[in-house]
Order: sequence, then C-alpha cells, then structure tokens
Amino acid sequence: MNNIFYTGQEVDFISFIESKKYESICVLVDAKTNGFCLPILKNVFPSFENVSSIVMPDGEVNKSIEIVQLIWSEMLANSISRNSLIINLGGGVLTDMGGFAASTFKRGVDFLNIPTTLLAMVDASAGGKTGINFGGVKNCIGSFQTSIATYINPIFLNTLSSRQLLNGTVEMIKHALLKSDVAWDAVKNYSLHEFMSIDKIKQSIAIKQFIVEQDFNDNGIRQSLNVGHTIGHAIESYSYQTNTPLLHGEAIILGLIHEQLIAESILNTDSKIRKELIDVKERLFANINFTYTLNNILPYLLQDKKNSSTINMSLLASIANCKIQTVVSIDELKKSFINL
Repeated sequence: MNNIFYTGQEVDFISFIESKKYESICVLVDAKTNGFCLPILKNVFPSFENVSSIVMPDGEVNKSIEIVQLIWSEMLANSISRNSLIINLGGGVLTDMGGFAASTFKRGVDFLNIPTTLLAMVDASAGGKTGINFGGVKNCIGSFQTSIATYINPIFLNTLSSRQLLNGTVEMIKHALLKSDVAWDAVKNYSLHEFMSIDKIKQSIAIKQFIVEQDFNDNGIRQSLNVGHTIGHAIESYSYQTNTPLLHGEAIILGLIHEQLIAESILNTDSKIRKELIDVKERLFANINFTYTLNNILPYLLQDKKNSSTINMSLLASIANCKIQTVVSIDELKKSFINL
C-alpha cells in the first residue's frame, strides 16, 4: 500500500519525495484547484513554488478519455519522463484521472495524491484504483495502480462549500457500517464539523486501508466497499443526463437506503439500519430532491462493471457483516422501489 502522510508530517513527506531523486515534478490541477488549492500547496511546501503544472477542466462530466488525451499531450509538452513525478492535487475525479494518465504514460510514471475534498481524502487516498467514465458508465475504464504516497491536510477543506463537504461524509458513513456497531453508533450522530476533523478522517481511511490490504485486486472482501454503490452509481449516472445532476455522496446515500430494503427482503436484515440511514439522510441531506424510477436507472445497473449476466450487489446482513456478490432479481428491485 502507499505511504500516507498527514498534516504535521510535512518534513517526512518532502524527505520521502527527495529520496526518489526525480528529474522533474509536475502538478496536475483542475480549473478550481488551480485557483484555490495550488497557492495553499505552495504555501505549505515552498519547495514546490517553481514546479510546472497541467490544468484540466473540472467536474465529473470531464472524467473522459478526451481529457486524459489532453493530459497526455501536456505531459509530452512538459517532457515528463519515466523518472518524473506527477502530483495529483484535487478531488476524486482528478486523482482517478491523474492516476490513470500517469500509470499509462510511457508505461508508467510515479504519481502521488494530495486530495483536496473530504470524499477524495477518505475514498481515493487508500484505494489504488484509477479510472475514467466511458459510454455513460461510471469508472468503466481504469486500472489498479497505487500512488507512491498520499498527503492529507484538512486545510484544503476550507475551500469547499457545505454541499461538497457533505458529499464526502457518505463514504465515512459506509466505512462505519462495515466496521462495527460502535463505529456506526458514533458516525451516525456526527456533525459536519466532526466529519472534517483529522482524527475522524484518519479513522475512516484506516477502515478502508484494512479492507483493501486484504484484497487489493477486488476479488473478495474488497467488494464489501461496493455496498450502496450498485444502485447509487446507477442513480448518479442517470442524474448526469438530467438538469439536476447529483454529487457522488448524494447518490450513494440513496443507494444505501435502497439496497438496505433489498437486504431486508433477501437476507432478513434488521430494518433498524435502513431507518437509521433515513434519519441520517434527513439530517444531513434534507435538500436532496431528485426524482427517478427503476426504468430510469436499470440500463446503468445492467452496464455496471461489477455485473455480468446477473445484477450482483454487496448487501449488509448486519453491521460489519457484508454479503458480496448477492444476486438480486428484477422483481426484488421492483419491490424496493414500490416499498421505499
């Protein structure tokens, strides 16, 4: 797994980079992080003052092969070699794309991630997955490639709106559901301020790391991290075709609730979990007002990279007990929409 450095470990982080003796360093940013986060980075790390940068458009809509081609072209223009370092400074879209572009350029250039959103800090930082969307399907093209390091500093969260901050809380909620009753009982009552604390961020990252280290290539237990995401990703993908696209976390909280209803039917899961998730949604995401039907999202469910001839989901039988590769019929899906 990659090395994770936290705020307060800046000297160690720079020493780690310097030990690699790179020929050059280039920072990948998007239109937003170029203006808001790159100055913060250079203030925290004065040695980065004169590094070159590549600017890509921001937003999920730009998570595409066309933008990866733009990044590759800029890497060529910046004379990026096999002995260069790419620093991905941004949210999950940017770290996913930057990792994919770096891992495929000249058959692999080292990259590290400096996530600037809460979602990227607790999700992309410990995963080792890179990718882009293709054909309307989320993360359809990608690879497993670990960054050489990740640097986590909540100072970047000061650049975000409340909506973007809340977007990251859902992965922390998911991690707690996979960890223990104690973790879930704490997280379900967190205020937004608590979610943003470095201690809570560390705890969430540690849960994901523990799972990923057991199954890096996603053949077994790592699939538990998909809980809420089969339906959630389908809702998210459909929302991009509307005038009111959802953020990732907003779609996943809806997916978690849907999938818990299915778990109650298939696995006899206690309805208490779903009811508590609804309480969390009402407390943190009261402003979500997005209409969709099973027919709207079914094409995306069938195209999900986790599925083949059947619709498979990772479903919670109980807290910290996830059943992966659970086959879900169309009838069960229909029931979840009727009864929700």
